[in-house]
Amino acid sequence: MVEMKGKNVLVVGMARSGVAAAQMLSRLGANLTLTDTRTREQMKPAIEQLKDIQADWHLGTEPDDLIQGKEYIVLSPSVYYWAPWVEKAKQNGTVVISELQLGAWFTKGDFISITGTNGKTTTTTLLGKIFENAGRVTHVAGNIGYPLSAVALKSKKDDIVVVEVSSFQLESVKTFHPRVAALLNISEDHLNRHGTMAQYIKLKQRIFENQHERDIGVLNMDDPALLKMAPKLKSRVVFFSRTQPVE
Repeated sequence: MVEMKGKNVLVVGMARSGVAAAQMLSRLGANLTLTDTRTREQMKPAIEQLKDIQADWHLGTEPDDLIQGKEYIVLSPSVYYWAPWVEKAKQNGTVVISELQLGAWFTKGDFISITGTNGKTTTTTLLGKIFENAGRVTHVAGNIGYPLSAVALKSKKDDIVVVEVSSFQLESVKTFHPRVAALLNISEDHLNRHGTMAQYIKLKQRIFENQHERDIGVLNMDDPALLKMAPKLKSRVVFFSRTQPVE
């Protein structure tokens, strides 16, 4: 497990995921610097939630001057992973990760992860209810609005963790490893951030990146882009379809 006690950590973006990351990191004993481009007045709710933790706040400013001496930088989904200051931090040896990856390092249990352009939230919610009704201790987290960092330290090894994952979060994962990962569909979206469809598809495919042969990758047989992806997966591929029978 990654050791955070005594580490110098910068959390960038203090919305819901940044607050959850800061709360968890504080419990783990990290030396925290928290920053957001919004002003102190705009950030009152976050400040109130974090009033009991020790942290160095920098609000209404860009993070460029805060990266020196940091061992980890945790990015909220809205923060661009390829920004010049992020590249500089990586060149300096800083580990730059998404809040999703931070939470995944400390979460116990089996990950069931869902991504896709459409239908992520509905599918994630449905799966959570299915596992709950089956009597499993289930956590539903991720892009659905409940950060994984809020789940991590209370999870146990026999739990099920159903996680909705966005392309923004997948930009900066390292070891995120779902036992089952599903990619529902791909259509043009977020190209103002990702640039091209090829890059967007590549990022979505990262949900399978750390899977092994014993894991399961779920793909939509009706989506041509996902059919092409199937041979590249290391996990056992299972298809679903609305238009044809599948095994």
